[in-house]
Amino acid sequence: MSTRGILYASLFALFVAGCASTSSTTTPAGVLVVDDASRVNGCRALGTVADNELDDLQKKAAKLGGNVALMTPQRTSKGGYFGLQDYMTADVYRCEATQATPKS
Repeated sequence: MSTRGILYASLFALFVAGCASTSSTTTPAGVLVVDDASRVNGCRALGTVADNELDDLQKKAAKLGGNVALMTPQRTSKGGYFGLQDYMTADVYRCEATQATPKS
């Protein structure tokens, strides 16, 4: 196999692996992710977390003891082996069960 073929096969494998790791739609850590600040009124603020994967961000929020993560508008880029990665940030809150449930 040529060098070009190996390169394309490697890139394809990385692409497929990346898609597989981000396809989860559940919240494995039990943390509700919201973008409306009114959803955390009356909740106790615990801290801020950042990550480039939503699942990992939720796990970090759970480690702080939070059950709601309010996404913040700022995003940062950090250089890495594969180039710039976009990091999400969220403020973590501990809310009572009635406040943390999704609104219809």
